[in-house]
Amino acid sequence: MLQLLLERGQRYADLASVLGVDEAEVRSRAREALTGLGGVDPDRNVGLTDYLLGQADPIGRADAVRHLKDDPEDLSLATELSQKLLLVAPEADLPRLPGEERRPRPRRAGADRSRLPIPKRLRRTHGADDAAAPRRTTLTRRQGQLAVLLGCAAVLLVVGILAVAGAFSGGGSNASGTTTTTGTQNLATIELKPQTNTNAAGAARFGLQNGQQAFVDVGLRGLQPPSAGQTYVIWLMLTPTQGYPLSPIRTCGSKVPQPCLSKSGSYENRFELPSATLTIVSRTRSVDVAVAPTGQVRSAISSAIKQNQLIIQRPGTTVLRGTLPKASGSGGTGNSNGG
Repeated sequence: MLQLLLERGQRYADLASVLGVDEAEVRSRAREALTGLGGVDPDRNVGLTDYLLGQADPIGRADAVRHLKDDPEDLSLATELSQKLLLVAPEADLPRLPGEERRPRPRRAGADRSRLPIPKRLRRTHGADDAAAPRRTTLTRRQGQLAVLLGCAAVLLVVGILAVAGAFSGGGSNASGTTTTTGTQNLATIELKPQTNTNAAGAARFGLQNGQQAFVDVGLRGLQPPSAGQTYVIWLMLTPTQGYPLSPIRTCGSKVPQPCLSKSGSYENRFELPSATLTIVSRTRSVDVAVAPTGQVRSAISSAIKQNQLIIQRPGTTVLRGTLPKASGSGGTGNSNGG
């Protein structure tokens, strides 16, 4: 939700129309999101939520600026929130805070993208005027299909990281290997190519199950077993060095259940994408399979949990990489069926 507001130029009313709730509910969720990021209510003294997210009217902006000039504590909070919002939405055009140096305006990634009308099944009719003039979003079709799955998600940063950390604890996996292909819509298939001296290869396929559940299928072949004390990890990379750890790849053994990496180097699994990760998917540049010492991976995730961060500095070496096609108004590249 924060990314849609900060990077896609959406208004509270736009998201209210997509989610089927009123504008006050979206504002409440935004306030709850910033409370989670900052640890305190940002609106306890002045409307910082609307101000930082670009939703305030001229009077609200003036009140916020005047208050921040006179209240060092709230100015410190606003500065902290701005820094954390840039981690969530790197292309955000945040307001310049009092005493802050002028920042260069980021390029709007969605400026040349086609506009997507809100699907009729998600539109809520409150009157004749609403039906006559439906609101529109600025998302591409693929991003729109993923965005509507955000549903009631508010602040899920810590929850998302804990879910990933749980995959390394020896407990259950977030993978779903039993989902059938009935009603599956393929959005994009990315070939994973070797980045080191290896004969390994593979593919990652993003899709929707029954029009609701986003997933990514990962299939690998020819992957050599990792050395002792090392682990393969599948990453959704936002930059060449930072990304979201989707899952470790376990090596098959007597006590290791499927799916796992076989002795022949084959691996296949489906990962359902929780709503906390959908905005990450829309910003993912590549899918990487990297190998790293298990201790380094655990340490990186533990550090991210303590700092309430979802994006992690990826340790280790990339073995396979597949670059996602860039979104455009003319349709996507890659192997897409009906996307």
